[in-house]
Amino acid sequence: MSKKLFILLVLLFTFYYCGYSQEGKLENAKESLKSTHSNASTAKNKRVSSASSSNEGEMNTSFFALFFRDILWGIAKYTVYGVAIESTFERGGSMHSAEISNYPYKEASYGNFIYTDATNYNITRFDIYTYFLVENRSLYGVDFGVDFRFLKRFALDVNYTTFQENIKGQKDSFNMFSTLLKYQRIRTQRFDAWFGIGFRHVFKDVNKTKLLLGFGGEIFVAKPVSILASYKWATINRQSVRNTKLLLKYHVKNYRIAAGYAHYKLGVSKINAFSIGVEASF
Repeated sequence: MSKKLFILLVLLFTFYYCGYSQEGKLENAKESLKSTHSNASTAKNKRVSSASSSNEGEMNTSFFALFFRDILWGIAKYTVYGVAIESTFERGGSMHSAEISNYPYKEASYGNFIYTDATNYNITRFDIYTYFLVENRSLYGVDFGVDFRFLKRFALDVNYTTFQENIKGQKDSFNMFSTLLKYQRIRTQRFDAWFGIGFRHVFKDVNKTKLLLGFGGEIFVAKPVSILASYKWATINRQSVRNTKLLLKYHVKNYRIAAGYAHYKLGVSKINAFSIGVEASF
């Protein structure tokens, strides 16, 4: 254990002392997100919409076209529901009634979800987390939030991320708030995966709120280790505001120590950071 801890510390200091930022990444990010672009395709979209409406009108005049369209639409809805929510084959399986565990690895056989147990599961669960983000001595940040699990399959992730940068004695910051309603699509005892929708707000000079989408999952390799990956993205003024997370977790009762890689694309700026932090389940 001490050897692993030593390796983590070496990685942390390697990232921390790898050098200073040569330019103001946060300032560039905010400037790119503030800029506005004229939507030259608006008229084209209106023409396409008008043409589409005209085509639908023609289809409605044909009984057979309407009949087959309804059949295809019914098949599409059934297929989408089965893929995104639950298929008929899953309703009789263990995953259909999987419960939220008290906390991961309370027993070696399960992680975030448990199949058959009368006592070791929660109706709701709060996962609180804090990560320190370090790209170099000039650029660092904090990512913290709460993941509220409820109704077996859902979770609400409320998150705040702040970056600080020192450029030639001048300090700059970039702050954003995100909330994501997640649906736990896969709920096995060793692996779970989700997708979600919400919104992301960038503060200060940008002051914009946009739609946020995301997906992710966690695999429980063997007690006390798990691996988490997630991806979230939004678009502001045609610029991406997205982040990718890949973490290795070490579980100690209802607490976790996590370390890994975090990538942020903030407008034109890219941040590749070493991430280390703690989590707790209640």
